[in-house]
Amino acid sequence: MQRMAWTNERLEERFARIDERFDGVDRRLDDLTTETRGLRKEMTSLHATFQRGNYTLLAAMLGVIAAILAKGG
Repeated sequence: MQRMAWTNERLEERFARIDERFDGVDRRLDDLTTETRGLRKEMTSLHATFQRGNYTLLAAMLGVIAAILAKGG
């Protein structure tokens, strides 16, 4: 079995390639973080919209109940 000699140059090339790959992972994680923040803002806005809708439905139901009670049931 033949052994391969790892020269300093080959090791530096290998580590440079590993560094490039980690840089790529860092970029993708940064993109994911940015996208997640955007989604969180959208979800907060959607939650506020649903909350307003719930209050509107509650007010409408109370109005119907009040109208039924006022009519004498």
